[in-house]
Amino acid sequence: LSLKAYFFIVWFMLLSIIITMSCNNWFLIWLGLEINMMSFIAMMFSRNSLSVEMCMKYFFIQTLGSGILMMMFYSEIKWFDCTALMILSYKLGAGPFYYWFPSMCEMLSWMSCFVLMTFQKILPLMFMSVMVNKFMWMIIMISILVGAIGSMNQNKMKRMLAYSSIHHIGWILLSNFLDDMMWAIYLLMYMYMMIGIMYSLSKDNVLEIFLLKEMSSKWVFVLGMMSMGGMPPLLGFYLKWWIFFYLLKMDFSVLLMMLLMSVLMFYMYFRVVYMLVMESKVNISWNINKNNYKYMGFEMMYIMGMNTGLIMMLVV
Repeated sequence: LSLKAYFFIVWFMLLSIIITMSCNNWFLIWLGLEINMMSFIAMMFSRNSLSVEMCMKYFFIQTLGSGILMMMFYSEIKWFDCTALMILSYKLGAGPFYYWFPSMCEMLSWMSCFVLMTFQKILPLMFMSVMVNKFMWMIIMISILVGAIGSMNQNKMKRMLAYSSIHHIGWILLSNFLDDMMWAIYLLMYMYMMIGIMYSLSKDNVLEIFLLKEMSSKWVFVLGMMSMGGMPPLLGFYLKWWIFFYLLKMDFSVLLMMLLMSVLMFYMYFRVVYMLVMESKVNISWNINKNNYKYMGFEMMYIMGMNTGLIMMLVV
């Protein structure tokens, strides 16, 4: 797609989010969801059979979910919140309806993969944030568990990041129980961390773990992965510390499980970084050449953003 086409697609995506967030009419909400879906389909479409298959698969999944959701809105159904949460988790790719998400991410381009893991989560999460109940705990626990276990033995980067995304969906939903707007802050910070990781991988089209040594933006990737794992004093650490602080006041058993799953996910992130830095014996440094000058500004800003906590500690 051309830059102009991407501009129009992103504009329609933002329009769909604004429509859905600002309306209290179910028809307009449904319209916003459909505009969002069609915009993303336009983004990932290209003239080959695999692209058509992906578009049809995504169209079927999202249309089925939206259709059932609209039927529920206009009918008096018992257990509305629980059923709606199940449908929204299906549209989101969260547990227990996560099966379509990793395979979809694997087939997409890096740009489309990033959008699916970030921007396409906004509307379902927005609806789920006003449906907080005990049934959501099941979605949270399954998402966190599946994300941690599913990412363990993955060699393909897109599938690994897809399971990581499922894991972070659980964290985002958990933050709903702690603070009304905490989920939005977590999602925003997750997007920021993913920008650097996706940028590093897409720059050299690194599709599998054993190709990591070919990356040119290694510092950005390493800091992004360590921040996702919650390593202090990086940005991701403060997000998880914030949630742990609230959990201490709520439920120690949930806190213990979250700690165990966090350790498991940190092991996965550290394993990837270890393969890049240690096993490959790669020298992590900037290769100053003409091709890298145009990226250095972004990389420096990203690295400074990841170290926000450290900078604040030094200033204070």
